[in-house]
Amino acid sequence: MKSPACNVPAHIYIWDNRVLYAGPGIEPRYRSYGSAALLVGVEGNLRVHRQTHAHEVVETRACLIRPGLPVWLESDSPSLMVLFLDPFQHDLKALATTAGQQTCGILWPLSGEDQLVDLARQILRTPLSPQTVSGILVKLGLPDTCRLEPEGVDPRVARAVSMLRGGRTRNITTEDLAATVSLSVPRVIQLFRQYLGISAGKYRQWHRLHATTLAIAQGQTFTQASVASGFSDLAHFSNTFHSMIGIMPSRLLRANGGVHFYVDPWLSAQGFSTLSGINSAAPTIC
Repeated sequence: MKSPACNVPAHIYIWDNRVLYAGPGIEPRYRSYGSAALLVGVEGNLRVHRQTHAHEVVETRACLIRPGLPVWLESDSPSLMVLFLDPFQHDLKALATTAGQQTCGILWPLSGEDQLVDLARQILRTPLSPQTVSGILVKLGLPDTCRLEPEGVDPRVARAVSMLRGGRTRNITTEDLAATVSLSVPRVIQLFRQYLGISAGKYRQWHRLHATTLAIAQGQTFTQASVASGFSDLAHFSNTFHSMIGIMPSRLLRANGGVHFYVDPWLSAQGFSTLSGINSAAPTIC
């Protein structure tokens, strides 16, 4: 495999329910995302396999990864696009219908792969606005919303998620969530697996990454943003980012031109505090 190049820019788009990364290729390693993810090799195929099924390697240009699934990812492409999908899996359910087959939680090949590659190349060449990117994603099959939408989700799960979003600086346990929504701990665990595909602790960690990235995009330093989101220090944030995303934040800063952030206008207007609860407004394209 070729070493990921640092001579391509890094671009991060942030919405309330999604985050898109387009930039230098991610280091080959095992990772476990806190949401479903859409992966696209910009200039070459991806090679992906589940940690427990190393002999079943999927080679494809684009694929979907289910949330919380430990997978190995590598690619010869010097650049990569990853779209982290909404936590309630509405996006995953919509895009799964475009996949030809599923192998150990990896869905591939996807219809619209050429359009996804074109989108990634456009972003790397001449960055698009968040509204334009959202419009393209909707045409490719994603739901027409850029806000976290609890529709169709057990209201107790939605309430628990809202609690985790609002308490990102506190260590909220599964027992705390169970007491808040008047359920047993095993039932809370079951419902999180059913609706988010991951544990409550994994989601809290994932949301902290989301909130930290938004704060950095809005002008806070890496240290300020990581501490404000509940990480003990910058090293804690960097190690978590590296283990879940597959690249060190410092490496993004060394990319050609550094890191460019694009925040959905609605999210930007709401500010950092918007990630403290679920917005139940009518779905709106942004």
